[in-house]
Amino acid sequence: MARYRALALALAASAVLALPARAQVLQRLTVRQLTLAADTTTPHTERRFHLIVTARVSERVSRLENIDLPLLASLELLGDQVTTTRNAQGTTYREVITVVAHHAGTTMIAPVTLDAVDARDGKAKRYFSNSLTLNVQGPGVLATAGPELGALARGIFDVLAWLVGGVALLAVVIALLRRPRRPAPPAPEPLPPAPLPPRARTRADALRDAALTLRADPTRASALHVRNAVRRMVGASDAETLEDVLRAIPDDEPMHGLLRALERAAFTHEADLASAVRAAIDRLEAMSA
Repeated sequence: MARYRALALALAASAVLALPARAQVLQRLTVRQLTLAADTTTPHTERRFHLIVTARVSERVSRLENIDLPLLASLELLGDQVTTTRNAQGTTYREVITVVAHHAGTTMIAPVTLDAVDARDGKAKRYFSNSLTLNVQGPGVLATAGPELGALARGIFDVLAWLVGGVALLAVVIALLRRPRRPAPPAPEPLPPAPLPPRARTRADALRDAALTLRADPTRASALHVRNAVRRMVGASDAETLEDVLRAIPDDEPMHGLLRALERAAFTHEADLASAVRAAIDRLEAMSA
């Protein structure tokens, strides 16, 4: 037992010592876009769907490093596929993540983060994508119906397809017969709107996303994840004591209260966990209002 405890302490110490080294190897990037999307916001349970992460930077790089996905505790991860495309405008990073939900209800997904040195001012920054809300539905009607109902539905669909095709063909014939002698020239298609640059994330935005994450998954693991994220906002590491962190920001009383609430939610006993998580959510929502 003593040997395992010593090994755990050694691993923890090496993780803390690696933090400054990680900051030294951040890529220098001009981040133009960082988004999180899904091919459907109303997936059904036990059916695969995809989360899509897109990042665009002005530099031409072979790969995009230090991009982190949020916790997907309410979804099962089945795999992902990453593509990196370079052109004259820079680099486009796209990651398609295949997931499946096992429970119906509302699922909140926290933002994707990207750590990089801003090529415009030379400062290390953390960029956040948007958060995502999924309304997971129960199994579809055809998935739970018997074979007879499925065959009947397919027959109805076939009849409707024939009817729609016949009506479309009739409409084409009528349109050809009644075609005007001098057709008006087609109106020019409007140009697509230029993409908006990503809005700079504020502390209130980050705290609001943290509150959504904790409300969607009010567990000790989620509370510890949010506690570590808030500590990084004030320049503190996960390994520092609460007293050291508070001394480093003496003039920020609201953040003192939030840090204490998150520390309690992350490490309190089980009987107090629900109350501690609720108090942390209230603090986060008050500071992001």
